[in-house]
This record gives sequence, C-alpha cells and structure tokens, in this order.
Amino acid sequence: MPSSTLRYDLFGWDYESINPLTDAEVAWHLTWAQRTKGPVLALACGTGRLVCRLTREGHEVVGLDLSKAMLDLARRNVAKLPAKARKRVTLVRGDMSAFDLGRRFGLIFIADNSFRELETRRKLLSALRCIRRHLAPGGRVLITERRLEPSVFSGGKRSFDWTPPVRHPDTGNLISRRGEITLSRDRKRFTGRLVYNTIASNGCETMQEFSVRAPALCKEDYAALFLRAGFAVCAYPGYREEPDDGKDPLLCFALGRHETRM
Repeated sequence: MPSSTLRYDLFGWDYESINPLTDAEVAWHLTWAQRTKGPVLALACGTGRLVCRLTREGHEVVGLDLSKAMLDLARRNVAKLPAKARKRVTLVRGDMSAFDLGRRFGLIFIADNSFRELETRRKLLSALRCIRRHLAPGGRVLITERRLEPSVFSGGKRSFDWTPPVRHPDTGNLISRRGEITLSRDRKRFTGRLVYNTIASNGCETMQEFSVRAPALCKEDYAALFLRAGFAVCAYPGYREEPDDGKDPLLCFALGRHETRM
C-alpha cells in the first residue's frame, strides 16, 4: 500500500476542514510561545495554520514537514500574511525523526496527534532526541495526543463510515473517505487502512487505499519515552493547565530538559 506521506501529498489539502483549529488550541500554543520567548519550531506543521497564528502575534517560527504538498499549502497560507509576518516564517522539508537545523528554539511543538504519525517507538525516540538537541536552555516542548481509549475498539476494531464528499478547490474532484483501525491484543499497536474515493468532474471514479500503522501509547508509555529521551514531563487535559483527571480525550504534554541526562 502507498505510504502515509503520499496520503498527505494527495489528500492533505482538506486537513483544515476535517480538523479545524479551536480557540483553546490556539491559545494554548500562544501562551507557551509568549512564556518561552521563542523562536518557535513547529514539527509536522502541515498547512501551517498554527505557524501563521503564532507569527501574526510577533513570533519567529520555523515549520518543518515531510510532505511537499502540505508545505506548498503552508506557503499559500503564509503568503496571505502581512509582509512583516511573512518575514518571520521559514518553512523546511524534513523528517521530524531525523533533522538538524543547526539552531535552538525556546518552544518546539507537535500538534494534533501528529507525533504518532511516526510508525515505531524507535522513530518516536529518535524524534525526541532530535528535539532535545534543538531545545534552548529553559525551553519547552508541547506534544498533543489523543488519549488511548480501548473501550471504543469493539472486538478490537473501530470503523469509520464514508464521509460526506468534499470538493477539491483546484480540480473540482469530489473526495470522500472511510477507514478501519485495529488495536492489537496487547494494546501496543494500531494497524488498519484508509480508503479514499475520488469522483472526477467527468464522472470517473477511483479508489485509493493507504495502510495505517502506529504505536498505541497510553499516558504511561508516553511518560516512559519522554524520560528515556531526557525530559521531565507534565501532562494536562485538553489545553487546560490543570492536573490531568484522565477524562478529557486530549492529552497535552509539556516537556522540559532534565538537568542530567537519564
């Protein structure tokens, strides 16, 4: 099956409508950017929507993504910014599990469940070690992930019905998708597939299928990875800086360097 990078290259254009930004998400990242004073590194920056919001508020931001098509969309969004804000943005194509930008950042973040796009724990750990090398003294790392809820996987599986068709803004094609995700018996891995149906303006219909592979991580698994990479961690629920009660579907991690590497 095609790679996840190709999936974003072909179908990432509707990401903003599928997963719209919330006021709470924007406020969370702005608050930490103001505290740490920047500069800011956005990993798996996608269409650059958070990059643009941060740079509008005066922050220097570097956005890194592996997908060329997503970076092209980000450049379109950056082009809409005022001239002064555009000068504060740098977009780079790269792999968040193996990058070297030759500088350090006061704030580094991976938003919206993107950390788990890396398919193995080895790659997750590699990304964290890259992040640590790029983090300025006193800096912070924000990672937002959906909480693992085994109860929603009836019989170990979770299915998503066809979405309503969305029209591609450039081609006019209608796109819909469905999917199925399986949680392994030991609750350590997700596997599955996403299927995209494209209806062209001439009525021609095509199907494309993409595999899904990702580690299934509970809160304690994340904490162990962060510790191994040399970070201290605080876990917060749903963009609220308060003790995690285990109920909110979003886990928001704030990481800082340990004084001594663990």
